[in-house]
Amino acid sequence: MTDQLIALRTSLAEQLSSLRGVPVEELPPALLDISVRRVGQAYYVCPSSWEQLRHEEGGARRPVPYWARPWPSGVGLAGALYDDPPAPGTSVLELGCGLALPSAMAARAGAHVLATDGHTDAVAFAAHVLALNEVVGEVAHVDWSTHGDALVARGPFDLVLAADVLYTRANADAAAALFPRLVAPGGRLVIADPNRAGAQHFLAHFPHETEAGKDVSIHTLRFDRGARGHT
Repeated sequence: MTDQLIALRTSLAEQLSSLRGVPVEELPPALLDISVRRVGQAYYVCPSSWEQLRHEEGGARRPVPYWARPWPSGVGLAGALYDDPPAPGTSVLELGCGLALPSAMAARAGAHVLATDGHTDAVAFAAHVLALNEVVGEVAHVDWSTHGDALVARGPFDLVLAADVLYTRANADAAAALFPRLVAPGGRLVIADPNRAGAQHFLAHFPHETEAGKDVSIHTLRFDRGARGHT
């Protein structure tokens, strides 16, 4: 293990220990068995074996760590932002950020980024992903499906990002009620989704543009002052 990776592991261990409220020795070993990888123009740090982490978390009766791997929708959204970056100074909110690749790409373009996730472990890794890419951004432990009003209070945002968050009908309904409230007048909501039924249910409520893909589609919704909700 290189000195840089050791330093990264030490920093993550300290943050994860603090966020979980347990000694470092009680953290799942797979959570700290990390590797740094590259996708496109961005770097990220993640647990080396997602399956092992899932096994250890399951044994401890903790939720499946879906946040801990670079899902195709997150990679696709990061790629879309590389191709069409936000203007410098754009205020950006990422919901359910996981490893925060889209946030890193937006911050790289000079946007002011707030990356949020409902899992504290994800927040720690997201902060380190931003640092790895040598960009500045804010991270916060916020579950959009239950703490939407807190996000609204922080906004509105010029650009709201979400990758693969519409995986249930309940999520789609919650998103339809919340997401327009987060977007500033004239702003955009960009959703990457692996062509799930939940996404189609959500999109039925709003005018949108879609860049269709076999595995991942990118949907862009634009909001003006008269489009703050759905019927």
